[in-house]
Amino acid sequence: MRACVLTIAVLAGCGSDPCDPTQEACTFESAVSTIDVPAGSEDETTCQSWTLNNPTELWVHSVTQRNDGGYHHANWFFVPDDQFVQPDGAWPCAAANFDELVAALAGGFLFALSTQSLEETQTLPAGAAIRIPPYSRIIGASHLLNATEFPITSTMRLQIDTVPPPEVAAKLAPARITYHDLHLDPDARSAFTTECLLDDQYAKWVQGPFHYTLYFVLVHYHSLGLYQQLEIAGGPRDGEVIMRHDGYGDNAGHAIDPPLDLAAAGARGVRLTCGYQNPRSSAVGWGIGDQEMCVMALQAATEIGWDGLVADGTGTKTGVAPDGEVRYQGACGINSFPWDFTKEGGKGH
Repeated sequence: MRACVLTIAVLAGCGSDPCDPTQEACTFESAVSTIDVPAGSEDETTCQSWTLNNPTELWVHSVTQRNDGGYHHANWFFVPDDQFVQPDGAWPCAAANFDELVAALAGGFLFALSTQSLEETQTLPAGAAIRIPPYSRIIGASHLLNATEFPITSTMRLQIDTVPPPEVAAKLAPARITYHDLHLDPDARSAFTTECLLDDQYAKWVQGPFHYTLYFVLVHYHSLGLYQQLEIAGGPRDGEVIMRHDGYGDNAGHAIDPPLDLAAAGARGVRLTCGYQNPRSSAVGWGIGDQEMCVMALQAATEIGWDGLVADGTGTKTGVAPDGEVRYQGACGINSFPWDFTKEGGKGH
């Protein structure tokens, strides 16, 4: 099987033949946008888009991003190309009333930029892929940050690597967990835990045995974060660690390889904990700037997508661990929905 490269800007392929993603592995590349990030600035209002003009579906196995700085974080989605219509490149998110949840439902979630990352590749386990429908547009909602005294001109370059449909053994659906009710105690370590039970959510939409096999997760927190840990929730393996990410600033995408079949493990769902060290004399809450976040994105072979949230005011302090870590826990409110792997795309040009 040959692998081809298709650079969207010039429509080049392997030799004189364009790459056919229905028959072979292909690579699609684009310099999506070039933006100026002023010195000492922070902004969460910028979106970027790349219209793929793909007449067939794409099964994405790997995503690579490269930038020249100024990016704190970015969430990337795909939507039909007749939605959120703006010229490709950078534009104010408000110009198209861009909404992340609407985008995820209309198309899907592709990947998230690791915190402060200049270059990274996020690759799924063998046989796993994310489907992008025909005639789709990739849109990134970016959190820009330039803490230096000098302006930054930054080009965002994206590369997606696809596999042909016959090689896709696991079709992945997205999910997200957000612990929004953060209250980091002054001058202390603290941890925030939520348990998202999925078996009942699955039964709401699907007639049949619980099916949720986890393939990939991506963590997100800021500079006070010490770790993020995902565990099995429920069943004989309750508390078993699926993934732990320590430290800050590394590639935050983690392939779960071998994939974890929650039903085979007798589990009901997953448990997320975010741990922090706050050296300040004042409490730290949820937010940008010098505040914190606790988010995990997941990709799994299943028939549902879902969004789990610990809403403001719903968490409680549960005690202090022997090592001094202050513990909090909040209920995971889940909004679930059936995931359609045959979604139609846009209209093309």
